[in-house]
Amino acid sequence: MSCKTCIYSAISLSPESKQSGKLLCRAQPPIPQGIAVPAQGGISIQVVTLWPVVEPADICGAYERNDQTPN
Repeated sequence: MSCKTCIYSAISLSPESKQSGKLLCRAQPPIPQGIAVPAQGGISIQVVTLWPVVEPADICGAYERNDQTPN
């Protein structure tokens, strides 16, 4: 019952993403994050949505087994 075998977890394959190559949990909607970006008039806030990054051994209450994932 870990993220390694959960149907909601997936490895990010997007090469331009900061989450590239990480195991992501997609059981809940992405989490909006505010990032401060330097701008000509000071600082601008850019909002991006990121899926939670998880470890293969993590466990959560939304677990559903992915029968296509080897143990």
